[in-house]
Amino acid sequence: MKYKAIGFDYGGVIGGVGTTGNNFSDMARLLLGVSEDTFAETYFGMNHKINLGEVATWREFWTEFLDKLGQPEKLDELMVLSDESSRNLLVIDYDMLALVDKLRQSGFKVGLLSNTTLEGARYMREQNLDSHFDAFNASAEIKLMKPNPEAFAKLARELGVQLDELIFIDDSEKSLSTAKECGFTPILFISRDELLKQLQLLGIHA
Repeated sequence: MKYKAIGFDYGGVIGGVGTTGNNFSDMARLLLGVSEDTFAETYFGMNHKINLGEVATWREFWTEFLDKLGQPEKLDELMVLSDESSRNLLVIDYDMLALVDKLRQSGFKVGLLSNTTLEGARYMREQNLDSHFDAFNASAEIKLMKPNPEAFAKLARELGVQLDELIFIDDSEKSLSTAKECGFTPILFISRDELLKQLQLLGIHA
């Protein structure tokens, strides 16, 4: 069998799937009156700070973010949207978790690689999410974040496989953007049903 391991993102794949308020960036852009490109360029230019633990809280992060956009007065309103989005991510999709367990039971190594804060990692461990995976990597803990090839290389090492034996599932095209460079097989997550179809195309029946 070519594939020996399957990796999963958390937010949008296992957590927060199908909840309301997942369109945080759209609502934030409306609040701030900025273009999609401006929002994305500013956010992705500094999101390593929260995902690698360089800033401790989202409030600190959004304060700096708004300073860059020249709209510090919007902090309280943006925090309302941010807090709602964070609460949605706490909702675990247990059907997806059951799929993780089934794949593991059928002989695949399974791993989690999430761009998340120390607080987010702590929450996942409190829910015993780490017990479902052979490797559990949170960016703020390992000081590496997707799409950095080193983050995927570390996951593969911990799973005991080569990168070309790894499938990685994520709802973000950006997070999967180094797949060709790394050598793993990417699956862009849309829904559980679509994921099952994509896995079947790769010869994996779950």
